[in-house]
Amino acid sequence: MVSIGDSLRHGETDFDLTDGETAGIVCPVYFYGLPLPVEEFIGKVSFNGKRPSMFLVLTFGTFTGTTGRQASKLIAKRGFSLDKIFSVPMPENYIPLLSVPNKERRAQLIRAAEENAATIADRLGSTEGRDCDDHKGKLPSVVSSFSRPFYVYGRRTRRFHATQKCNGCGKCSEICPDDAIRIVDGRPVWVKERCYRCLACIHRCPMEAIEFGRSTVKKERYVNPTVRF
Repeated sequence: MVSIGDSLRHGETDFDLTDGETAGIVCPVYFYGLPLPVEEFIGKVSFNGKRPSMFLVLTFGTFTGTTGRQASKLIAKRGFSLDKIFSVPMPENYIPLLSVPNKERRAQLIRAAEENAATIADRLGSTEGRDCDDHKGKLPSVVSSFSRPFYVYGRRTRRFHATQKCNGCGKCSEICPDDAIRIVDGRPVWVKERCYRCLACIHRCPMEAIEFGRSTVKKERYVNPTVRF
């Protein structure tokens, strides 16, 4: 298992596959489309001359829109084939606009996701339909085409800031996949005009000291409790 963010940061996008081995991408849905680092990764990834079949697993909080179709086109441009597309509901965590589900609902989603993961593993080798994403929502083309520009052309960092709760630990800078944060005089500074807007800095700050304007104030943070970093 490979981190796409780390692969891009370190320039490590060439991988060895054995004959017949399948490659998969698991990623969240951002504004009803792919996160920009995933787009970038698809454009750079190679498998030492092999052209494997691939699968895609999308995690999402509301709907997936046309994310699967977008990924399929990008992967086809690289000469690979996207043979399976799946989607798995997960807790919503884009707190500048929405709120994290309550603890009970999060636990339900995590339990269901574990069951879905096992089902997906079983279905990878089947001959059933290619597109197994049942969560596109109503009018996915309209929703994706309307929402996507807000992400692609937005993502400005000027509203990110650290409150007085910040202890200068530097974790936000360490984990930022876009290298958009630097620690200056013991405080985080956003050094890029735009970032990937993954919100890792907000959710994984141990002091809950990072806010996005006023829109995240007093909102609960969320990190998948089953993940160990």
